[in-house]
Amino acid sequence: MLLTPAKTIWACSNGIVKDLHVSKFFSAKVNKVSRYAKVHADDAVVGWGEKANTQKAQAFAFQHHLPYYRLEDGFISYLSHPQEKGARYSLICDKTGVYYDATKGSDLEALCQSYKQWFDAEMETRAFKLQQKIITHGISKYNHVRDALPAWLACCDDHSVILIVDQTFGDVSVIKGLASQDSFSQMIADALAAYPNHTIVVKTHPDVIKGVKQGYINAQLCQHNNVHLLAEDVSLPSLMQKVERVFTATSQLGFEALLYGLPVHCYGMPFYAGWGLTSDKLKCERRTANLSLSQLIAASLIKYPQYINPETGDKCEVETLIEWLNLQLQDQFNTVETCYVLGFSLWKRAFIKPFIGRMAKQVKFVSRPEKLLTQVKPQNCAVLVWGKKNSSLHHKLSQRFSVWHMEDGFIRSVGLGADLRRPSCLVIDKQGMYYAPDSPSDIVTLLNKAHLSAEQHHRADRLMYTLVHHALSKYNVGQTLSKQAIFNQIRQVSEAGLQQVILVPGQFEQDQSIKSSRGRVKSNLQLLTSVRSQFPDAYIIYKEHPDLYSGVRPGALGAEQAQQYADLYLTDVDIAGLIPLCDRVCTITSLTGFEALIRGKKVSTYGSPFYAGWGLTQDDIEFPDRNKSLSLHALVYTTLVSYPRYVNWSNGYLTSPERVMQQLTDERNAYDSQGLCGRQLKSSWLARTMRKCQYFYDAYR
Repeated sequence: MLLTPAKTIWACSNGIVKDLHVSKFFSAKVNKVSRYAKVHADDAVVGWGEKANTQKAQAFAFQHHLPYYRLEDGFISYLSHPQEKGARYSLICDKTGVYYDATKGSDLEALCQSYKQWFDAEMETRAFKLQQKIITHGISKYNHVRDALPAWLACCDDHSVILIVDQTFGDVSVIKGLASQDSFSQMIADALAAYPNHTIVVKTHPDVIKGVKQGYINAQLCQHNNVHLLAEDVSLPSLMQKVERVFTATSQLGFEALLYGLPVHCYGMPFYAGWGLTSDKLKCERRTANLSLSQLIAASLIKYPQYINPETGDKCEVETLIEWLNLQLQDQFNTVETCYVLGFSLWKRAFIKPFIGRMAKQVKFVSRPEKLLTQVKPQNCAVLVWGKKNSSLHHKLSQRFSVWHMEDGFIRSVGLGADLRRPSCLVIDKQGMYYAPDSPSDIVTLLNKAHLSAEQHHRADRLMYTLVHHALSKYNVGQTLSKQAIFNQIRQVSEAGLQQVILVPGQFEQDQSIKSSRGRVKSNLQLLTSVRSQFPDAYIIYKEHPDLYSGVRPGALGAEQAQQYADLYLTDVDIAGLIPLCDRVCTITSLTGFEALIRGKKVSTYGSPFYAGWGLTQDDIEFPDRNKSLSLHALVYTTLVSYPRYVNWSNGYLTSPERVMQQLTDERNAYDSQGLCGRQLKSSWLARTMRKCQYFYDAYR
């Protein structure tokens, strides 16, 4: 690692100097070497690996008595492939050599040799957890979309295949790793001799598949009937499931095979050989330590490289990068070829693709359902629709396709969707929708199976604290509440002998959650009537829905009707600030009930919201499909982590609820600090028109 706080980093390579992804790893500026360079004693010089063009940089470092560092990609570096010009998230800065050069030492080799000085029980646990996450999510150096196994390989028994790994011809890691063309020929000969009845698979390097380089193993070497060339760029976990053992010269795939628990035969001297973990054809006299796999993982993935947090651009630990990659890769094993997005308005089209992520290899927008029903073959594809408004159409589509349903999530934005505020949270439900209780949904399935680990329980606890501490809700709109004024009113009520303060949140009565509800209460007025009947002595606060009092949608109940049953009528008030002042929330299906549970309030439901029926609410109806009692932590974790999808609009990638909460808090605070009342509900015509233009550009660029 680059430990010195260099004032300036010098490089002879234009590629290094101009590469913004490289510069993020250094606190100092990266400058191009020239005859006029003003060098300081605390500067440093860098070059890329052991390329021939680094000689000038090394000479410059020697001339000016400066430290020289060799740069290389880390072993987990990209979300995509470098050929796709994706960002680099990991970098190696080696002051001794470079990991693939077995002719001399490196910082990685020194770490392995000295493991007793830094490897302890805590590091062992950390390395083991890291290994499990890598193999569970199929993480590798490059994490682009990969193909399924070809049929001939998928038919092979698990752990029955001998895998031989090809590499790019002339690659410096092969040469410096003491391998040659003969090494690859020998691998095939030895595999055939030792395993004459096995299927032997030669895996081509991804760069060869992309047509940018050539490999060492040609068709002539694969003429034996037992030898098959794997030219597809396949899913790593799927491939490893078929493999019994691996033969390699110096490929990183050999290291990854160790992570999957496979025997590895090395015909060169890669960084992971010589430590007692592999069967080696060569020997490195410098490598005298016998390492455990956890020790090798800790040295090569935790201690050796540097990592960049894709969310912030700051340096981070490997676990942070792994968690982010997990989010991006979460659907890669169940990807459909095409997702047809049906009937979405232009402004919604602009933000759909990032939420779909890797659920589909390609996304196509379709305006008319007839085209899907008559022209599209239902092979490895899905149709995405908004909500569940058109049940008859959805039923027709489901006869031919997998139908996915999309809706707003639970921590959405600063501002309303009806005001064209782009969401940071949506849900994609492959069964139904969280507000439609008479058909299966992913959220009910998840909640019925919910069982939290200690780590997940703590995460749910932190999420609840953040929501309450920052007064976050779905839309984060409304004027900041004058709590003292409300407290004074409540105090007066209390002195009069009234014991309970109840909040009744109004809803848009045409909302699908009310239309789909099993309950008898279908309107805001019916809800108020029922609450007053059930709690005749309570002090009832009716809060109008933001869409209604802002005029974005019609149907506001209004003060005159509401105050026939309510003691206080409120409109432009922050719901997250209002909930703590109440003892109970009574609702049909409003998300406010869920937000009240998080804040420790009693909740009565008169409809069938997703959070009812789990033993946490007092319900007007029964829920036979909800077959267990849940803890609040299990409800919160499933609802906010497992079910929705979040997008960080600063980079367009999937993100965590924690990140979105912070961004929405910052956005709201920024509006408020400017005196713009950023929670104002209805934008001007000009603002809405400008947003539409931006969405038009985003959708068609």
